[in-house]
Amino acid sequence: MENKQIKILAIDDNFDNLTTIEALIVEAIPHATVFLANSGLEGLEKAASELPDVILLDIIMPIMDGYEVCRELKSNS
Repeated sequence: MENKQIKILAIDDNFDNLTTIEALIVEAIPHATVFLANSGLEGLEKAASELPDVILLDIIMPIMDGYEVCRELKSNS
């Protein structure tokens, strides 16, 4: 089976969570490219520029919570 390059975006306002998520993904899926964003707005910008295959999204974040980020992502094809 061919190892397709997969792009994963993790959005969380907690830096420790992002570091842990990145380490776990890199260990489990070595051919993945991981993008990190520490706010909803940064996550939306990276999603638009990088077009990830998977987005891991924290719900409880200041200013723009995960639900609002999800609505914005779904409204933009």
